[in-house]
This record gives sequence, C-alpha cells and structure tokens, in this order.
Amino acid sequence: MISTAVWSSRIQAALGREPRSVQEALEGLRQVLRRDGVSKEEFFRAAREGWRFERFPKGDRVALIVWAALKEALEKARKHLGHGTPSTLVVRKDDSVKEEVKGVKPVGTWKGPDRVYEVFPWDLRTAVRKGTQIQHPQYGQGTVLEVNGNAVTVGFKVGRKKLALKATKRMLLDKYAAQPDRRVADAKGWLERFLSSAEEVRGMSRLEREEELAGNPHFSEGLVSQETVERLAKVGIAVDPYNLEGLASLVDSLAAREEKFKEGILGITLLRTRDGLAVGFRKPGLWETKVAPDAGRESFAALVEAQMAHVVLAEMLQEEGWSVGEVRGHLGKLARALSPADAKRLFGLLQEIAALRLLKAELHRAGFAPVRAVAYRDSSGEVVYTAPVYG
Repeated sequence: MISTAVWSSRIQAALGREPRSVQEALEGLRQVLRRDGVSKEEFFRAAREGWRFERFPKGDRVALIVWAALKEALEKARKHLGHGTPSTLVVRKDDSVKEEVKGVKPVGTWKGPDRVYEVFPWDLRTAVRKGTQIQHPQYGQGTVLEVNGNAVTVGFKVGRKKLALKATKRMLLDKYAAQPDRRVADAKGWLERFLSSAEEVRGMSRLEREEELAGNPHFSEGLVSQETVERLAKVGIAVDPYNLEGLASLVDSLAAREEKFKEGILGITLLRTRDGLAVGFRKPGLWETKVAPDAGRESFAALVEAQMAHVVLAEMLQEEGWSVGEVRGHLGKLARALSPADAKRLFGLLQEIAALRLLKAELHRAGFAPVRAVAYRDSSGEVVYTAPVYG
C-alpha cells in the first residue's frame, strides 16, 4: 500500500514546506527520488507491482495534492517500465480464520506498529518475581518479597515465610500479570531505534533553491515574497524578484535614503500652522513663537505640539536602528505645521525606508537554510516524523 502521509512528509522535507499545488508536489517528489535511494526503490516497486493507495481524509488538502502528484508520476513510471494498468481486484484477509501453527491454535492477537502478532500458549510463560501475589493453602494470600535462586521469601499476615520456587509457581493468583512480554520488549526496541534514528537535516535556503530552479517559471518563487514586491511598487520602486544584483543595489541605497530623511527633518527651520496664525522660528537651542492676536487655542496648541515633535525626532534620528513606526507617529504631529509639499515629501521618504528595510530583512532570511529534525522507520528508512529546529 502507498501511504500518502509518508510521502507527504518526504516531499515536505525536500521542499522545506507543504506543497501548495500538484506541480510543487511533483518537484518535491523529483528531489526525493534523486536524493533518497530507499524512496526511489519503493516508488519503482510500487509502479511495477501496481500498489494501491491507503485511504486518507477528504479534507486533508496536502494529502490530496500528494496523491494526485504520486498518481501522475506512477502512471508515467508504469508506462516507462512497460506495465499496463494495474488490476482493480482487492484481496482482503479474513481475520475470522486463524491458521494453525504446528498444530497449536493461537489464543489471540496483538497489533504492533509493523505487524499483527499471533499469541500462542508458549508465549505466556509464568515466573515469580518481587511483588507477585500468591495464594498459599495454609497461610492465605501473600506477596513475594525476594527471589533467591530456588527459594522465595513471601510476606503473609502471620509473617515472612520461605518457600520453594517450584511450589510457589503453582500458587500464583494471576499467572500473567507481572510477567515479561516480548511484545513490550519489541515496543521498547522500536522506540529506542526511533529516537536513535533522529537527525538534523539541513534544507535548501531560498537563495540556493532559486539558483537550482533558475529559468523554471513553474516552481521559482523569487528571492523575495510577492508582498514585498507590492510594497515596493506602492512607493514607486519596481523590482525584479529574481534579480539578486538589482535587489542588493536597492538595499545598498537604504542608507542614503535614511540620511536624506534625517537631513530633511534637521533642516526644518520654520513651522507654520495651516491657518497661518501661528509661526515658529528655530534658533540654536530654542524655538521662537509668534501668534496672531486672532489666533485660537487650537492653532497655538498645534504649533507647540509640532515643535515638541521636531525636538524628539532630532534626538531619535541621531541613533542607529530607529523605528519607522515611532518616527511616523511624531512626523504626523510635525506635519500639522508643515506645508503640504514638505509633509508629502517626508512621508514618502519614510514609506520608501520602510519598504527597503522589509526587503533587506527578506534578503537576509533568504540566505538561511532551514534545519529540520527527521526520524526514520528503521525497517524501511522512510521518514515518519519531521519537525523544524529553531537555533
């Protein structure tokens, strides 16, 4: 049977994320088959023998995409191998029929991770160990305190008694309650092997993926997201998301724009409210304010607020890494005493700086390769668990 869950984990590990289309799933499948010999052998065996798919929930979109991609790839592989359409006949096992092993019928079944165990009488060994409950014909019920060779020390209400191990076995209240079971040992072994198989796998960074997919418009996503491209377009900067040199030169121009914005703020020497009734002149260390006799309180308050905003901005822009959000709030107060042209110019510069900072951050992240923790099934080598690793 072909498990879509297993192949989904393999494709996600190759792509670094969930496939969003059949074409992306096919690309991830191509990478898996190219790098993983075990998966490649399983894939072509499924194509040769006409394996069927396991059922999966209809609401699982990723499983549906992977199923469609696998189905298309398997059909092409079958044609390439010269096999026809596989038979639709399904043979199912009848669990009501139990096979006999050496003339002994199994007493039950136990389902493990890899197969179903048939439990036979010789699996139900009896043993006496510390904590086992026994029923003595003379002393009543007791608890095993110690096993030393062929002698057993048992605690009864009347005190401790030393009994023969052979005789104690026939007194067990529950012959199977405290006994070691090979299925438990198998389960422990599976868990230990699963944990020991875990490793950290370095995926491809966005820059490396774009280099590999260069010239392939079906899978290439660009070095930066579409959101960043649209953000730059809103401020009048057209970019090619596939051109690393052009994007890097734009990031290099960020420092010049920040300096230009800083000079624009520090170069303000005159503030005038929109009604023209309050004017402020900047002098070394202070602002000189003139207010017309018919000016209202709102005009004077707007001028004072703009002067205070200018002082805060002048101090804030002297530091590196100033926040665009904080600067925008103070610039809004300052703009109430600036001409519309000056306010528009400064706000435009600030928007460009915000967009270029976003571009710089995305290019920085594009160089990092994602690392995922991967665990494999020891019997087949297939990926059974993946999780992102954050360093």
